[in-house]
Amino acid sequence: MRIRRLGWTIAAGAALLSLRPVGPFERVADLALAPARMLGFLGAPSLWWARGEEPEDTDGFLAVERELSAQLELAILRSAEPLEVPWPIRGVVPIPGEVDVSEKVNRDRISLRVADPGPIERGQAVIAGDVFVGTVEKIPVREPYRDRPGLLERALRRVGLSSPPVPPPRDLVIVRMITDPLARVGARIEEADGRSECRMVVGGLERLEDRVWLAVHNPESQNRFTGRVVVHEAAAAVESADSMASGFLLGDLRRTTIAATERTPRRQVMGVDPLLDFEAGLNQVLVLTPGWGPGSVDPRRSDIVGVLESTGWRHVDMASLGDLCPWRSTGRLDVGRNVGVRAGAAVVDGVRLVGRVSRSDQIGATVALLDDPGFRVTALAQPANDPGATPLVLGELVSAGCDGNDRVSLRWRPASGSRHDEWIERHSEGSGGVEVLLWTGSGMRRVPRGLLLGRTSLRAPGEPGELGGELVMALEGFGDPGAELQVRTGSSRLSRPAQGSVVHAAEGER
Repeated sequence: MRIRRLGWTIAAGAALLSLRPVGPFERVADLALAPARMLGFLGAPSLWWARGEEPEDTDGFLAVERELSAQLELAILRSAEPLEVPWPIRGVVPIPGEVDVSEKVNRDRISLRVADPGPIERGQAVIAGDVFVGTVEKIPVREPYRDRPGLLERALRRVGLSSPPVPPPRDLVIVRMITDPLARVGARIEEADGRSECRMVVGGLERLEDRVWLAVHNPESQNRFTGRVVVHEAAAAVESADSMASGFLLGDLRRTTIAATERTPRRQVMGVDPLLDFEAGLNQVLVLTPGWGPGSVDPRRSDIVGVLESTGWRHVDMASLGDLCPWRSTGRLDVGRNVGVRAGAAVVDGVRLVGRVSRSDQIGATVALLDDPGFRVTALAQPANDPGATPLVLGELVSAGCDGNDRVSLRWRPASGSRHDEWIERHSEGSGGVEVLLWTGSGMRRVPRGLLLGRTSLRAPGEPGELGGELVMALEGFGDPGAELQVRTGSSRLSRPAQGSVVHAAEGER
């Protein structure tokens, strides 16, 4: 009886450890199972016929795709500057920042990578184009860093079963977005149709059944139903940097009626329909800092560092293809944590994304390929015939596997802040659809922005193929897992010069 109870106790403990893996135990298990994995590599013939013939002029295709990736990066950098709001602003120096990781635990925070965090302070405004995003909440490198391991932790570090915590990057900035429940900013609707100006406070979210709005607090008038809402903070009354964002857009005022339920009565809700997809539509932003330096960022082609020219890539071979589950599409690399390969790392064929590392151990790594059902990637769409155009931020795409014609089916549900219909109408030239190249966007750990996913046709809303507000796209020309591959071993930041070319603010600016 005691032996049986001991067995149940060990099984329960193993089940708990499997729910939340412990680093030292994982490393011991990886080393113990290393011989079995080596046998799998030696006995897997799945790549013998997967490599196929090498295409002609591979170097030429790669050079063209690298140039397209660089032009995409240039268009993204330029898209961060306002078009409708008067710009540059006198006395304001913009600091460019790339979205590094969109945290899933707290979606109201984003991490930015900036070239120089020195001028940035807490409370300064952050914008993306003409839209107000939020304010700087934290600069981690300025927080005190203390590492005080206990006796057990020190012993584990000596034998290599544990590692000290990694200090925060020196170029990281944390931003609290306007969607946070505690975020507040003064706003107004300008005079229109003979109606006086209406001031209000905006911040947080108003969640409805089929959409998400920014919440409106304490409006001056309940009689305004429409209008463009802009940030309005009087510089004389506000000492923080919020006043620098005055005039930047928040969205369009909306009002709807919510039917009564058993617990709540029938009521009217006022909110701001955002002009931006705050959850997955942020790639490049500007932090507004006070000063009299450069008033506008003007990136040039010579400032762009190619996606494969940055540090942190390693040549690898796919040891095997296939998965125990017949509907899955995975592969196995012949390197793992022993060379710095971590979960989430991008695996590429040239500049084409092949997949992402789903799990890494000491001597190998499992890769979820692009056609693996459920594969998720943040994407941008660029017109195939206009590589210099401002890309459309699609947000998250979900793979549904191959469709039987050597194409990958990707599902996309446009967010409430997406302006895809206007973008498609502008680039479709009356045909109702746009041939686009899909690229990786920002916000994915260890996946740099600017990797090619493939080519597809982006249809206008309401056309066949749209089910329940979800668009289905057939992707062609994606990466070959049997080709010569590289895996990302560095951080998710795409290296750039510390300071790009700038155009100084001229007289007569706002």
